[in-house]
Amino acid sequence: MTNEVSKLQKRRAENIIWNAAGDHGFVPDFRAFDGEGNAELYWNCIIGAARRHYDYNKFIEVFKTLDRYEDAALYNGLFWLGLENAVYPKELGYRPALESLRKEYAEKLVSELAGTDDTQIYEYLECAHFRRVLGQNDRLDSYNKRLLDALEFSPDMTDDEIVERVKDIFSRWFQVTDKHREKKRLSFGIKRPKKRSKQQSKFGRGFALHTKSAYGGTDATDISASDEIKTRLTANQLREFMEFKFGEQMFTENKIAEIERKLCIDNHDGCKLLFTKGVPAAGNINNAFESLQKQKEARQAALNRQRFYDNYAENMTVISKLTGKIRNSVLLYMNPTDVSANYGKLIPKLCWRAEKLDDNRIFVKQENADMGNLSVDILLDASTSQKSRQEIVSNQGYIIAESLKRCGIANRVMSFCSMTGYTIMRIYKDYNEGCNDKIFEYVSNGCNRDGLAIRAAHYLMQDTPYEHKLLIVLSDVKPNDVKKIRSEHTGELIPYDCSAGLTDTAHEVRRARRDGICTVCVFTGADEDLPSAKMVYGHDFARVQSLDKFADTVASLIQNQIKVL
Repeated sequence: MTNEVSKLQKRRAENIIWNAAGDHGFVPDFRAFDGEGNAELYWNCIIGAARRHYDYNKFIEVFKTLDRYEDAALYNGLFWLGLENAVYPKELGYRPALESLRKEYAEKLVSELAGTDDTQIYEYLECAHFRRVLGQNDRLDSYNKRLLDALEFSPDMTDDEIVERVKDIFSRWFQVTDKHREKKRLSFGIKRPKKRSKQQSKFGRGFALHTKSAYGGTDATDISASDEIKTRLTANQLREFMEFKFGEQMFTENKIAEIERKLCIDNHDGCKLLFTKGVPAAGNINNAFESLQKQKEARQAALNRQRFYDNYAENMTVISKLTGKIRNSVLLYMNPTDVSANYGKLIPKLCWRAEKLDDNRIFVKQENADMGNLSVDILLDASTSQKSRQEIVSNQGYIIAESLKRCGIANRVMSFCSMTGYTIMRIYKDYNEGCNDKIFEYVSNGCNRDGLAIRAAHYLMQDTPYEHKLLIVLSDVKPNDVKKIRSEHTGELIPYDCSAGLTDTAHEVRRARRDGICTVCVFTGADEDLPSAKMVYGHDFARVQSLDKFADTVASLIQNQIKVL
């Protein structure tokens, strides 16, 4: 739309919708306008006809869910694209003129977008759909072709079947479900069209939002690896896609197979792991969604970096303060202690041991603890629930890593998220790398299988020469993944969220601690999730509510762990 739609055009759109619906007793929740702000005749007929041919209240519940997302305009548009395919043949018998209106609209749309690369995702798929209407090649790659095939609902489908189909589509392709009750900011890198406002797409969503949704969220329904392969990609195609999206696998094919045999068992049976340093994978997947997403991720990385340097003086003050506190703890820990030795100050009462036991450790000397044997791993929760905190989390990760570096403590920074059965472990810097700048590439994506992520970090940390190990997890402690977990009590598959996800994560935290890895949490979530953090991490978590308290809070966590090493 242009800057403003006139009252006349709003009323005209409503009249078209009421006429097509055969009912004037409702306020339309959607109205369609063209690029000049005029009521779009064809689409408003479809919007009205949807009420004539279906129990529209069932669709309203789906729209409520979608309205909880930042990209609601995109999701609503895709839903309507599917409905158009089903409504048109039903309405054609009542309204023969619809055939010419549809063709006219299709020809105009395809002509306008022909040869244009600067389109948003909705326009990309809408254009492909109406190319099909005109009997033309849709020009889609195989990935997007499958999505459009799924979206084009059959006129033979009932309203219940359409609802189930659309839920399945948004769960599988966008990880959008109705399980969470918190507003999320999901985005897939869409570019807003030049002729439409930033707030609205082709469909004006009733200029006062109609209902307050009780829905929202990022992930819930189960997608097993086999289901995913059957409905979208083969196993190899899925692996290639994940490497294209997140970076090439660090390990050889045989090595990662061995790792998955060890880690992807019991609660995580059937899951996959991708360990990556973000190195771009060879080749290219022609995928409009991911191309646009990569552009948005690059913008987010720039925002992360800008956030740090916009507050450079304050951040450097925090780094200096945290460095000092850690160093003081290290010095306290490194206070000389008396140890038995075969040279040093003689202990007369032990002389007998040399003759009787052939034990020359009858001396005592002072020795400093070797802090070169201490490593710290920082694990950043990079799931979609962190979307609104990306600049903050990357900033916090950088501050901790830089402070540890200045103290001479080896540290590694990683993030985790989950998608289509994969848990992705992104390594921004390793122990032997001094530069922390790649931490600003932190971007949130998908779901979070916290238990498997901590198990994977545990595995990586065990395979190091350091004697003392500390794992710091920055998370909102809201495990939630599309791949279900089997209940210990009933044996049934249940969602990996709430109690099941928290219990699994707590088990992995305790297992890491039993193996000598001190595991703590810098809590980044809301008040309502504090009990979850306590359940998983016990007393070894702290919440940072402001940057000026960051050094004190994090230093206290680290100090408490250094004391017991």
